Amino acid sequence: MKRTLIAAVTLLCLFGTAAAQRHVEFRWRGVYAVGDLGYAFNVNRTHDTVSAFMPALSGGFMFRKEAAVGLGFTYVMDPTGAFSQLPLYAELRSHFLRSRLTPYTALQVGYSLPVGASSEPPVVKIDKGGLYLGIEVGGRYAFSRSLALGFHAGYRMLHSDRVLRSDEDNVPMHTDATTLHMINLGVALHFSTW
Repeated sequence: MKRTLIAAVTLLCLFGTAAAQRHVEFRWRGVYAVGDLGYAFNVNRTHDTVSAFMPALSGGFMFRKEAAVGLGFTYVMDPTGAFSQLPLYAELRSHFLRSRLTPYTALQVGYSLPVGASSEPPVVKIDKGGLYLGIEVGGRYAFSRSLALGFHAGYRMLHSDRVLRSDEDNVPMHTDATTLHMINLGVALHFSTW
């Protein structure tokens, strides 16, 4: 009888602990930060092909679970160097539930600064930056009230107002605008404090 009672109490404690863990509520009001590592590849049908890692950091204030506003930046690490850029943006973020697992969306609008050029002729260099737009949807899993892990998929648009190109002898040929349309897949750490 004692063993049965001990086993029942043990099971009740385990199930109670598991149930309590399922209802962890991520802090939904206060200062937030998101550290993100994404991989983007462009879907342009032009000669400009870019696959790049995009580490990002954003932060701001969550005044409701449904609404947060912040600022951030990302770095487009194009391996050729031609399209390496530093987009700076304002961010609107929304989480739909207060539960441990919640879907979320984020919208980023800003300006992209050029920071690189290809090193081998023919040289491609962004001479003047332009509009940056990012949209993402994903899910966030809370480990505690202040730490969570997120996964997302999204779209990034990088418009460069002026791109300088040269021929094989490194003689400048022409300058034109280009727009990269990129699909972004990433993982992020979410932090929140009051």
